[in-house]
Amino acid sequence: MSDQNLFIAGPRLKWAPFLSQGRQFVPHRVVDRALKRSFDVSAALTALIILLPLFVMFALAIWAVDGSSPFYRHRRIGRGQKSFGCLKFRTMRIDSQEALARHLSENPAALAEWNLTRKLKDDPRITPIGHVLRKSR
Repeated sequence: MSDQNLFIAGPRLKWAPFLSQGRQFVPHRVVDRALKRSFDVSAALTALIILLPLFVMFALAIWAVDGSSPFYRHRRIGRGQKSFGCLKFRTMRIDSQEALARHLSENPAALAEWNLTRKLKDDPRITPIGHVLRKSR
């Protein structure tokens, strides 16, 4: 910084030594983080309680269609490259691989679409409730 800039900004500059991690410990940051964390947790719990009847309704509808678990666990990569299990509503049939093979063997246009994009516009694996869930993302 030049002497002229230091003269203008000098009274407002604060020099603080850095710790080994690159930041100085400031007590108000701990309080701010605790407040933010408590707000995040309370907002998430409030949203969960409000949306719980809707989640139960979807789970019962999925269970009524297939008679099997309405959830499945998907592995995701989180902070620090650690994987964690994410529960999701199941939107596809249990026998999805067999249904896809059967549909592609019976429908050459769908086979061409699958080979081109690896997706189907009219996918037979998706349950009726799955269509609703996928449209409401």
